[in-house]
Amino acid sequence: MSVISKWLRNVLTIGQRNPGNDQNEVAFYPNEPEPTLLPLSEEVGNPILDLLKEWRLPLGETRDEVIARVGISSDPLFQREQILLTDVCSLQGALSPWTAQSFDRIPRQFPITRFNSPVWFEDDAHSNMKLTASHIAQNLGKAVVGRRWNTLVARWQCDLAAIELTSWPPEWQSWGDRNDAYDREPRLRTACLVNVATGFRQRLSEVEKEWVTTYRPIAFEGTAGTAGSGRAGALAPSEFDLEYARDPEGIAQATQLGSLGLAQADEALVVIADQLMVMARQHIVSLDVCRLTPAKGGGGSTLYANCITAAPGADTLAVLIAQAKDPDGMNELAATLGARLGCPVQLSAYMADV
Repeated sequence: MSVISKWLRNVLTIGQRNPGNDQNEVAFYPNEPEPTLLPLSEEVGNPILDLLKEWRLPLGETRDEVIARVGISSDPLFQREQILLTDVCSLQGALSPWTAQSFDRIPRQFPITRFNSPVWFEDDAHSNMKLTASHIAQNLGKAVVGRRWNTLVARWQCDLAAIELTSWPPEWQSWGDRNDAYDREPRLRTACLVNVATGFRQRLSEVEKEWVTTYRPIAFEGTAGTAGSGRAGALAPSEFDLEYARDPEGIAQATQLGSLGLAQADEALVVIADQLMVMARQHIVSLDVCRLTPAKGGGGSTLYANCITAAPGADTLAVLIAQAKDPDGMNELAATLGARLGCPVQLSAYMADV
């Protein structure tokens, strides 16, 4: 380890014992560090998106357009099909170009919203994390490096756009874990992975605004969607969900976290949770209830709306609507929604929650 790296390791770490260090050295990190939150304003804009533009990541192209331009290739490090962005700016120490997922179940009419690149400077996960964080801090300011389970993490966030760093110190990992990618490229074992989320989601159309502002909540026992953040639409949607996730855009009803209902004349299903999901009735093919009985897990039930999708490798997209702790807790809600939306309802066989 270089003198500079030793200095960084001693100065920039605060908080928690490193249980696996062979030299019994103590490294200190805060647990579950808070992200560095950057202001969003009309005057300044979004500093994270500005940095991604400087890196020339394709924020303004659809996934289809990017694939038409660069194709889909086998990633030499992980040997899986990915979109390799060889024509954009690489990070200092990057082991490979920026990559994006090429799954054919992701709709391609929207921009790519997640990119990643592994970074390596020397054979020490702690140093690679801190050096990478230091380079990004030159543009975005400092972020706290901390521990999350068996990883080191740091994160910058502005609105829904985020840059997150993750490294896996080998001494914190379980013995016997095997990763073929590490055999092909040993530097990956101590590399720092840079993950980028742009936070893109569709704006509500005028019709959808009307649906969201006039929908009538349906009472039920359980939880609508996933509601853990305390604010509607607070999380960037998965790339699989881009067709139905919407920006709340300050609509008052969208602050009422954890509800679902139907728009006037049952024209659409609206779910207000960590994501605002809006599904026109004609796009909903069926409703499915997954039922789990207690085993290792506590059991429960989950209601999904199977919606049409333009993803090339799928006929429908399963959108999570609601869930309950009772294996039959979603039966009544599914029946109510199915009758009003005019779509079939399927209850799964009981399966053990293992």
